[in-house]
Amino acid sequence: MVGAQGAVTGLLWGHIVVELQQGNTPSLLTVGLVLSLLAAPLMLADAFYRYPRWWVEVLLRTRMSVLRGQTQQHRLPRTPAGEVVGRAMDGDRLPRYADRWVDFVNGMIVAAFTALVAGTWVAGAVLVTVLVTSALASAVGRPIAGRSAAAASAARARFGRALVSALESVRTVKLASATPEVHAHLLTVDGGRVNAAVKEHRVQAFLDGVPMLMVQCGVVAAWAIYYLEGWGLATALLVANAVAGFDWFGRVAGMVVTEAPGVRAWQKETARFAGGADLMHLPEGVDLVTGAAPAPLPAPRVRLRSLTLEGFSALHDDGTIGVSDVDLEVRAGELVLLVGQVGSGKSSLLAALAGLIEHRGGLRWNEIPVDDAQEFLRPGQVAHVAQVPRVLSGTFADNVLLGHDRPFEQPVDDARLSVDIGEAGGRDSLVGHRGVRLSGGQVQRLALARALATESELLLADDVSSALDATTEIELWQALRGRGATVIGATAKQAALARADRVVVLVDGEVAAVGTWRELAPRWRHLAG
Repeated sequence: MVGAQGAVTGLLWGHIVVELQQGNTPSLLTVGLVLSLLAAPLMLADAFYRYPRWWVEVLLRTRMSVLRGQTQQHRLPRTPAGEVVGRAMDGDRLPRYADRWVDFVNGMIVAAFTALVAGTWVAGAVLVTVLVTSALASAVGRPIAGRSAAAASAARARFGRALVSALESVRTVKLASATPEVHAHLLTVDGGRVNAAVKEHRVQAFLDGVPMLMVQCGVVAAWAIYYLEGWGLATALLVANAVAGFDWFGRVAGMVVTEAPGVRAWQKETARFAGGADLMHLPEGVDLVTGAAPAPLPAPRVRLRSLTLEGFSALHDDGTIGVSDVDLEVRAGELVLLVGQVGSGKSSLLAALAGLIEHRGGLRWNEIPVDDAQEFLRPGQVAHVAQVPRVLSGTFADNVLLGHDRPFEQPVDDARLSVDIGEAGGRDSLVGHRGVRLSGGQVQRLALARALATESELLLADDVSSALDATTEIELWQALRGRGATVIGATAKQAALARADRVVVLVDGEVAAVGTWRELAPRWRHLAG
């Protein structure tokens, strides 16, 4: 609207020329012209200040929403981490498309302002025609451009395959004397590649040229109406200047149409990764500039007196049943261990009790039904040590504390890891990339120490002693009994089973027997080593 090529500038300049032709001194108009010329660089400077900040903030909001959705207590559909990161990092689609709409709306505002100032709807209609024609051309032409681009890409691929095939074949006797034929074949294939590329660029050039052509037609129309005495010089300059700056708005009108499907698909999928949240929602207290955020509220904890399973079944994401119809009651302070062959359902049962997979049947905590297992069986209430645990690429302290104000020494000692940490150089020693400097047994005990540090009401330990020697294993189970912790675990070692209050034998996903190991060993000793 302002600046050397602005509509307001053209309007003021036209009135100044008319006033001068009439012998008047247009002082106020001249001041207005100067202000219009000076306003443009100031507004541009303000845009340079605001625009990058806005763009980056949209990116940060998108990525924060995805991160928050991925770390919420309720599970989302299982998706490879690389895909989630790729979608989040592709977040510039959103500000770019939003920017298209901002410019498109700006174009409509410019058209309305032009019609208002000019005092005739024809002035605005000239500008709107540029927008509408460009949008229609893009809507009609983009599918053709897509097909031509795909054809050009396929032609390039065919030429590449033909060239590689020819180079491989000429090494053999078969084509040693057929060089002219090979050249002719490659020339034919290459000709198709060139023709496809030329067609692609012609289609693209045509689509890009529509807005420019419409702008030129608009300028001609503005001056034609002036020469036909349809409006005065000031209005002609107003419309001509406004149309001259409409090349970009015409392009944007086409982009709004053609980019919509891709952005919509990206937004829908990314919102799913964010747990269905609005990607632009900013939680209260979060400052994207400083990185500040409120501390998480302490999760409520319900003391465990008893855990009751009735007809309990564990269901995996693919619909398979890991374990079914389990009836079991565990009292506070008990050590209950699961034993069974590989695939008998031990890990599935523990994962379901941790809220990591779905379950059916009854689950009562202190005789109160657990309606939302994912929410109730949260870390702090229930700690889970996986069969193949993962550790962070940081220090021992990083892995045990996870940034929380938690005890360190006692959990490490109970996990029988104190000596190992001392020999490694202390709690601030690095464990290497994902624990590469640690043995399998040390990784298991480090994960166990992390779980013990939460002081959870229930500890679920999936075969945490599989990589331990006999002496360390006995010390570990004695330490857990000494803590008075409530533990449901899985193991295949008799030294652990002998120290359990009860042992649950699983066969093909069902409970085959329950009792002490002394009672069960005569029949089920073959399941333990």
